[in-house]
Amino acid sequence: MLRRPAPTAVLRLIPRRCLFAGLACLLVSGSCAKHGGRGEPPPPPPPGQALTPEPPFPPEDEPLAVKTVDEPIVVAAWAEPQQLPAGGGQSQVLVRIQKRGGHRFPGVEVRLATSAGSLFSGGRVLVTDAQGMTRDRLTTRKTAVITLNAGGTRYRFRVPVAAAH
Repeated sequence: MLRRPAPTAVLRLIPRRCLFAGLACLLVSGSCAKHGGRGEPPPPPPPGQALTPEPPFPPEDEPLAVKTVDEPIVVAAWAEPQQLPAGGGQSQVLVRIQKRGGHRFPGVEVRLATSAGSLFSGGRVLVTDAQGMTRDRLTTRKTAVITLNAGGTRYRFRVPVAAAH
């Protein structure tokens, strides 16, 4: 019987080399986020368009009633895609709420309504997540005006549908 000696020296060196190479990479880069590890969270989505508030309704006449916030907020809302093709389709409606100074504002109640088509939420109250974001899905065949009430202040923006050729 022939016996070969196991190449134990090679087996021992390869894992150590990989380990040392990985540690050296971390020391040089300062973070493991580039190398598949969990580093900083991703940056926030694009800011969209900062919206200007509408004049307030009397509280008893507010069609999209939500819990009001006691501090000033900055609301950005947009649709992805911004314009729907001829015949309509679906678009994600994204809302980001921040405190003054750009800090995220979780836990803010938001309600949306549309002038055309339908929203996945059906007009129910949505609440911003830890990133100050909430989303809904618009399905429409015609240009829609989205009305939202964020923290007690109303805003509007359009989601156009391209003209048929």
